[in-house]
Amino acid sequence: MHANIGRRTILGATLAACAAVLAGGNPVSAQNAGKTGYIYTINNDAQRNGVVVFQRDGEGTLTEVTGSPFATGGKGLALPSAGDDIDEQGAIRFHGKHVLAVNPGSNSISVFERKAGGALTLVAGAPFPSGGDTPLSLAVHGDLVYVANQAPAFARPAGLPNITGFRIDPQGRLTPIAGSTVRFPAGLGPAQVEFNAKGDCLAVTSGFQDASTSQVHTYKVQSGGALREGPGSPISTAPISGTVGFSWDPIRDRLYASNFRGSAITVFDVNAGDAGLKYLGTPYASREGASCWTVISADGKWLYVANFVSNSISTYAVHPNGHLELKGSVKRRGGSSPDTKDLALSSDGKWLYAISSTDRKINIFKIGEGGQPTELSTYQSPAPVSSGQHITGLVAD
Repeated sequence: MHANIGRRTILGATLAACAAVLAGGNPVSAQNAGKTGYIYTINNDAQRNGVVVFQRDGEGTLTEVTGSPFATGGKGLALPSAGDDIDEQGAIRFHGKHVLAVNPGSNSISVFERKAGGALTLVAGAPFPSGGDTPLSLAVHGDLVYVANQAPAFARPAGLPNITGFRIDPQGRLTPIAGSTVRFPAGLGPAQVEFNAKGDCLAVTSGFQDASTSQVHTYKVQSGGALREGPGSPISTAPISGTVGFSWDPIRDRLYASNFRGSAITVFDVNAGDAGLKYLGTPYASREGASCWTVISADGKWLYVANFVSNSISTYAVHPNGHLELKGSVKRRGGSSPDTKDLALSSDGKWLYAISSTDRKINIFKIGEGGQPTELSTYQSPAPVSSGQHITGLVAD
């Protein structure tokens, strides 16, 4: 009797999987059907911005959760023409039980509390003013939050680009820090802001894609939350420039910054005592097109780089001395035009996600031996985002 039950179970699972394939769905084995994590992105709707939430099952398949997208109470950023673009990394962040997301079209930051099943609820008082024009990147550590207000010219900003700091309380409310604002020249605003692992240094990339203006800045975080720029900062990434995104090494005080113009990664050492900044070696070329966005594994061994133009993801092995070794690159499915942006790794390091911003899709890769990503089947990847326009930002747990 037990054998027959086993055969019926297997047969039923097989028939269900076949039916799913015939219906255009995703076959999922019964033993791996348990839900294992959530993925969040911003749909950037110009009138009703929202956070889109997906649930990941044991096979990596993404399913949008009930109630998604969750309204931020703000607006996304409308691009006036096909030729306009924004550079950013870190538009949405986890912070314990909270999720923070930017509203670049209404100059505010939304803070949500995470609920069961991936659902989100805005905290009291949200969204909060961002302290500038067109917020596009966030950094969070402890009770300290910094936002990069990029103020691109096409958005007709009222003020200069800046980064500015806030305190976040246990309820998720944001309070500005007096004297924390650092301003940048008009038209050369910040693309990303991010704390190191200890939270005592902050790094910023700025200047868009122009080789003559792209820079990396580092700051020492003061006791009151304000910043002091470190020796050697800012520094240009010449001879390969066009700096966009970067990742802090999770173990060492080191930065890995992407170079749009040269399709390469430049490595910097940072002095934790004063946030002093200096080059470490020469740039590491990806041999792909327009390296832009980055993510590093939790153990600091693997660096993944999204190449915007070639619609590919490059994998580098990270050595303890800061040297990088290119292990290979893989194309993202469905890349008919330059459109590969933000990356995210699951907390267990088993899944890598990449955004196709204009196409509103999320490509899903499984990390295999040697840190190499392999895209899931056509039934699973890419996963479509049904709302908004030019989706931005990506986090995964």
